[in-house]
Amino acid sequence: MGVRVRDTVRYQGLRLLVFEHVYPPSDDSFLLAEHQGVARGDRVLDVGTGCGIQALVAADRGCEVTAVDVNPAAVLCTRWNARLNGLRVRALEGDLFEPVEGERFDVVLFNPPYLPAGELPRDDPLSAATEDPAVIERFLRGLADRRVEWEEARIVVSTLTPEEHLQPLDRFEVETVARRRLFFEELKVLALRP
Repeated sequence: MGVRVRDTVRYQGLRLLVFEHVYPPSDDSFLLAEHQGVARGDRVLDVGTGCGIQALVAADRGCEVTAVDVNPAAVLCTRWNARLNGLRVRALEGDLFEPVEGERFDVVLFNPPYLPAGELPRDDPLSAATEDPAVIERFLRGLADRRVEWEEARIVVSTLTPEEHLQPLDRFEVETVARRRLFFEELKVLALRP
């Protein structure tokens, strides 16, 4: 697979390459990275890893990390970034929990796409975040159905997230652990427990 680096991002001492067709870290990414709720030695699953920012931050904190993304460019990008930063991350290609079905994790991280479809031109780097806004609903149903064993999940939601996709939240104990108001939305990090 031929890839082109679109950007380089520095965050908390990490250097992250962002390949073409991979979601670049943004306010939502940084908010979740600041509030992952992980501890050294935790087994962490980063779903929809993108360039791997959540996976790398957790690995840098001493966690055993698995990163999953349906986008092969994102999986490759995460592998490159792990190597570039001297960190161990198992990066797998697949949809949501599919590649890790039945495994056990202490913390599951997810920064889902939530922007309204069609809001951005297809060549805009953020357009990757508009492709499947219902993916958050599929993710929540997968957690509830115990596709993996887990203790806690941390997810990003936005005031732009369609309410109907958040209905499965009523199957969990939910706590808001962080908020950030931006000029057109409010982001929250939610901690979910079974």
